[in-house]
Amino acid sequence: MSTQVSSRTAPACPARCSRHRPAAAAAAARPTAFWGRPLASSRASQQQQQLAAAAGSPAAQQSRRQARAAAAPASASAAAAPALDSLEFYPVLTVQGFVSPDIPEGTEASVFAIYDDAKTLQYVGFSKGLRDSLRILFARRPEKAMYFKATHLPNMDQQAMIDIRSSWFDKNFGPPPGNKLPHERDQWQQPQAAFSISSRGKAAAAVELAKELQERIRLRGCKEVFVPNADLLAEGQVDFMPAAALSPEELERQRKKAEDAAKATRSVAFEMDGVPATYDLFFKNAYQTNGGYMFDCTVTFQDKETFHRVIVGKPYYEPFGIEPQATVERIFAFLLKKKVPRQTEGMLLNSQFSSNYFSVSQVEQNFDEFEAEFAELGPLPGSNSFWRFNRTKDYGNKGENETAEQLKATFS
Repeated sequence: MSTQVSSRTAPACPARCSRHRPAAAAAAARPTAFWGRPLASSRASQQQQQLAAAAGSPAAQQSRRQARAAAAPASASAAAAPALDSLEFYPVLTVQGFVSPDIPEGTEASVFAIYDDAKTLQYVGFSKGLRDSLRILFARRPEKAMYFKATHLPNMDQQAMIDIRSSWFDKNFGPPPGNKLPHERDQWQQPQAAFSISSRGKAAAAVELAKELQERIRLRGCKEVFVPNADLLAEGQVDFMPAAALSPEELERQRKKAEDAAKATRSVAFEMDGVPATYDLFFKNAYQTNGGYMFDCTVTFQDKETFHRVIVGKPYYEPFGIEPQATVERIFAFLLKKKVPRQTEGMLLNSQFSSNYFSVSQVEQNFDEFEAEFAELGPLPGSNSFWRFNRTKDYGNKGENETAEQLKATFS
């Protein structure tokens, strides 16, 4: 880069000063100096050095790569890749509480997109093993990694993966926060750093951060074991070991747990607003009581997961010759059709139905239409099975005007 500098010279001398003209011309050709240094040449040199340093910086190199990628025509691989909108959403955690994506046989690489609870794109990444990649990102951002989309490649073609990612960025009108914003990008791509005012306290702070992340993972309903990387803990950072690094015994235990959970999950078909629909019902716990069963269960419908405790009395399944779980299926099919809120917060009135913790008789009392769900099986117990609190005997000293007849008329 060249810099043109014009310098102001003194007015021309008379003819008698002609002997000074060569010196004046030479002075005009020299750049103006300041404190004994050529100002213009120094400034030009500084600008050139700054430009050279900026051109060699990682940020500039990345910017040039992005510019070249944006200017380059779409490759055949990007054109052949499915559009992001055409891919199906999958929950990062299955109903059973495991990170278990369905990966086609022969897959060597994957390009995936992570979404939050509102299904807003958060991050796009590459993977040689999608399950491990999802586990790592889920452990780093449990509240952000809710859903994912993925496309799979039969071979490790880095250019094809970059082209697919670029096409997804274009469809999203730019990179998502996890690929664009430095702070967000670090949280997705780097181990979590623990804060400590001293270097000696970093390891202890990292252990506490690991426990916090494990608790957040557990609260998401995850049943997998996440083991912190001990080497990183010593450096004050937190990341978790990939599933492949777990012992065969632990992997087998998780596989068995997933199988048992799958057996306890039912896919229930019903009709909502005249359209066929399906929800998943997972029975987490079953407690047999003298009067029937109490179930802790999870309902997954329209990409929303809710937790419930349901009490089923014997009159609601024994006379019909069905299992109590079948009664629970009918209950939630009915509540979903009625669009009853699946979660209730705070204090409720007696007239309000709590879907968090309820009995079948409460459903029957609150909704007259519920009996139709059992129409082909027979009549429900009805009011004969409801709890009542009636005064049947008189106790204590009666007041002066409280005769037995008056009390009976008052409380009957």
